[in-house]
Amino acid sequence: MITPVQIFNLHKNIYPVFQQPKAHYFAKNLQKDVFIPSFTGEAPVSDFDNELKNLNGIRCARCNQRMLSEEKYDNLLKNIAQVKTGTELEKLLTENKQYLNDSNSIILKDLKEINTKYPDADIKTVLYKIDKHAPKIYAETCRNNIELIKLVTEKLFMSEHNKQEYLKAVERLEIHKDFQPYDFNKFAQIMNETLRETDYPRKEKLYKKVMLHQGRAYNYYKNITSRHISAQSAQSGLRSLGKALFKRSVSEIRPITKYENIENPANKILICRDCDVKTQNSTRYYKYSDESEMLKNHLTQYVQDINNAITNNELHVNSSYINELTKNISKTSNRKITLNGNDWSFIEYKKNFTDLPFENIEGLPCPKCNAIMLTHVQRERIFKRINETSSIKELSDIIKEYDKYFPPTTKIISEKFRDNFIRDPYITDTLMKRNMTAFVRKLCHREITDFIKAASKKLTDPSYTAAEKNKLEKLAKNLNDYDKHTKMFYNSAHLKTILFNAEAQKDEDKFRLKEKGDELLAKIEILQGPVCHSTNLIGQENYSWSKVFTERIFKKSVFTKDHLIARNNGGSDELNNKIGLHRECNQLKGQKSPSSWIRKNPEIEDYMANYLRKINEYARNGKIKECDNYAKDIANKIFYLCGGSNKLKKEFSD
Repeated sequence: MITPVQIFNLHKNIYPVFQQPKAHYFAKNLQKDVFIPSFTGEAPVSDFDNELKNLNGIRCARCNQRMLSEEKYDNLLKNIAQVKTGTELEKLLTENKQYLNDSNSIILKDLKEINTKYPDADIKTVLYKIDKHAPKIYAETCRNNIELIKLVTEKLFMSEHNKQEYLKAVERLEIHKDFQPYDFNKFAQIMNETLRETDYPRKEKLYKKVMLHQGRAYNYYKNITSRHISAQSAQSGLRSLGKALFKRSVSEIRPITKYENIENPANKILICRDCDVKTQNSTRYYKYSDESEMLKNHLTQYVQDINNAITNNELHVNSSYINELTKNISKTSNRKITLNGNDWSFIEYKKNFTDLPFENIEGLPCPKCNAIMLTHVQRERIFKRINETSSIKELSDIIKEYDKYFPPTTKIISEKFRDNFIRDPYITDTLMKRNMTAFVRKLCHREITDFIKAASKKLTDPSYTAAEKNKLEKLAKNLNDYDKHTKMFYNSAHLKTILFNAEAQKDEDKFRLKEKGDELLAKIEILQGPVCHSTNLIGQENYSWSKVFTERIFKKSVFTKDHLIARNNGGSDELNNKIGLHRECNQLKGQKSPSSWIRKNPEIEDYMANYLRKINEYARNGKIKECDNYAKDIANKIFYLCGGSNKLKKEFSD
């Protein structure tokens, strides 16, 4: 019998539909996301879906959490259920800690304390301790946050009104001394009310710090206690614990937009189950209320992970997949999240960023500064040594050992780090951070001052009109005012606004602000990059500021691929337009033309000659292939682009 299909109710005829409640609209607070039915009908699973679902370690496109495949998750639960002691459980969770979110990673610290205190306890006792400790951990976090608020009122200068408001909040919070059970929403409500009643300049920073730890501890407490693991048998309790820790990290395939063809691979994205719950009723994966910069960073990391999977033949798609995926996201987010090749090097990755034949060869000198460039393999070996260090002395020794690899600015910063240690061998990590911050602050101040002096010199140039000079004076004044008020780190976004929104640039860039401004921002970023970072790194225990600093200076020394003629200026993606540069030197070069780049740094021709000689040597020895004409092509290109300078052409073209 043929069942008629109603055209106006097509979705109901094809898919079983679970009806969601309609969105409520309020006059004062209109909802911008529309709820739609969730399609629960089973559609044919494609090879692409199978491959995507089986990827492990891909970061969630929304929250950046490492994700598990269903198969990996099931195997992990089986392995957890088979452990016999707390030490085995700690080892297994540590091996898979990349899949633990911020809240659930608290268990590693708790397990370490349990195993230290009760080394011979059976697994049933360990589960009992975990279950009973979760509310205590949350209660301890509550007390620590209350003490932090008290400390702020005692140690920091604030008005009497603000102090009284914070003390009132402390009184309201201290009513619940045991915090078991304690309503997290009530805690957040009290903090929100205090936030509204005060005008303390750093109130939002204090609020975020308090609520960050509070939220993590509460989520862990809720995840563990809701499973009642202590009331179950050992094996059942272990499986319940595994579900509490890892279930929300399992990946799910979801359409970016439900208006388009949901079977199109470019309309599919991997997100963790936690984000899936938060976005399942939205018509758009990306919403107006989302912070686009944060999501953009997470999304770029996701696309890079997917790209690596394609490169490793774990995911088989056509060459245009990455480009179509990013275009789709840009379109569905109303262009609030726009990705392009200048942000991250993944659009058309294989075409633009194919491996150079010599990028993994050790000992290549940089054409810009002549220091040796680190390969990615060398960098990973150094990072491993850094992670295994336990003192600033060991870090200082590593820096000294690899001194020849540092480009100029990074070398200045690294030498200051060693100098601080030599002056005070017992220097603490905190004091080292303070000294390096002050040092970098002075270097950045000098760069700003030099820029202002160069701009002020133009005021004596008779070729500029009075109106143009007034605009230039205004720019110099704005930069000078900003420099005076900056106490610690320079905000590159603020500097960019001053430089590139200046009136002096609007009609015609007579003062070359674009080129000079880009160079200034690059220098400040290079100076501040290794020093200005957070010590609260997810998933890393005992990770000191000095360790992260040391990692970052070595990142600046790694081999990177650069287009001799920038792609934005019409440069090709052929081998004869690509060179290797330190990451730092690459940032400083930017999109400068070869003639401008070499004219400002005439020593580059000598350094480029050393670089090309080394490549020719490796080609003759058979270490690299397909580079027989590389040196000749680069030398000829520089000859024609730099006004007939024949220093390189004479050696490599004859």
